[in-house]
Amino acid sequence: MSGAQPPDRIVRFYVAGRVKPKLLCLVDVRYFPQGNAWVPYYRMDEHMYFTRRGHRWVPLTLMNGVPALVTATPLGFANAAGYYQGFSFAQTTGPITLTGWTVARENAGGLPAP
Repeated sequence: MSGAQPPDRIVRFYVAGRVKPKLLCLVDVRYFPQGNAWVPYYRMDEHMYFTRRGHRWVPLTLMNGVPALVTATPLGFANAAGYYQGFSFAQTTGPITLTGWTVARENAGGLPAP
């Protein structure tokens, strides 16, 4: 294996909101050994906001009445830690226009570091 394992990365994707951008989802990037290299694998964590209506939980909207439901299509099967070699994601009700993203390195305490 060449070198030490690279630190995890957390990528936050945002979409336009009424006042400020809203967090759409987090993508956790972790490196796993493959041959003589460290290869990135990905896991998506969706950040949805819910409200209770009657006896049901329903998602709150991000924009113009469109629910914040994100679907991920993985490439291949997840490894033992739940990470995929890649995936694509989209909003279930139509296209997503990303307005920004941030990338942070995860430190040993599990908190994002710049």
